[in-house]
Amino acid sequence: MNAILKSVPNILTILRMAAVPVFVVLMLQNKLYLALVVFIAAEITDVLDGIIARRYQLITPFGKVADPLADKLMQLTALFMLAQREMILKIIPWLVLVKDLFLLVSGFYVIKTKKKVDVSAKWFGKLTSVLLFIAILTTFFGAPRSVSDTIFWICVVMALFAAVMYIINYFKQMRANREHESEMMRKREA
Repeated sequence: MNAILKSVPNILTILRMAAVPVFVVLMLQNKLYLALVVFIAAEITDVLDGIIARRYQLITPFGKVADPLADKLMQLTALFMLAQREMILKIIPWLVLVKDLFLLVSGFYVIKTKKKVDVSAKWFGKLTSVLLFIAILTTFFGAPRSVSDTIFWICVVMALFAAVMYIINYFKQMRANREHESEMMRKREA
């Protein structure tokens, strides 16, 4: 496979990052439908780069970091822009940001300590992202505020649930690592 094809997932990720300021400008210019098109296109590239990277084993260290970062940047930007336009509650983007910052700091801690812990996205994190995407779309499409607010609160609860599940997963893996290390030490001593 040539070099250009190998970098397609990363190119899609970079395009998604580049779409964030375009989205902001369109929102500020009150071009909501164009902003919506950019948002949907960015979300489609998120799905495509993941499918391509997994199917053709094109997962890279850059992609492991940049892909979720690009996804969070676009979704958080959309949330803050919608809150700024008073289309959603102003607290929603802040709650999602706090959860994402918590997970980011936790991820850096795991990397820094060089502990063997799987920090990849799990079903509950992916479900939260899908629900957030749906909530943002319903807001753009003019769903009644009560409907979009309800979906956003479900997203917040799911985001908190995801954070708790990642914490539980971390401690389970740490316990398993300690048990494995203890077992290895017993075998060496025997």
